[in-house]
Amino acid sequence: MSQEEKNKQIAITAYQKIFGDLDTTGVDEYVSKNFVQHNPTISDGQEGVKSLVEMLISQGVPKQKIDFKHIVVDDDIVILHSRYEMSGKEWRFIDIYRIENGKLAEHWDAMMQMPDNRANSNPLF
Repeated sequence: MSQEEKNKQIAITAYQKIFGDLDTTGVDEYVSKNFVQHNPTISDGQEGVKSLVEMLISQGVPKQKIDFKHIVVDDDIVILHSRYEMSGKEWRFIDIYRIENGKLAEHWDAMMQMPDNRANSNPLF
């Protein structure tokens, strides 16, 4: 298996365990202790990710199978385009991870809630 394929597997396995299964033990397993977070609403490090998962749980976000539409890998960068349910609404996410030493080391994201009224009928996913 190539290093890019290994990076892809690390990213999708970590994402499912942490955000799909809402399992904070996945943070210790898959997230670097020096994790750099570029989302300005989440703090750096493993504790920032754990706090996010705990907040999702407290808001009643269900455990769910993550549906990945696109997965793009370029060396140590993995881009995940996924569907997620939060607060009774569907969301679309684009998460970009940098993998280092077999762990998620850095993260960027963009997210969009499915609108109630749409200006077109093009699929978002």
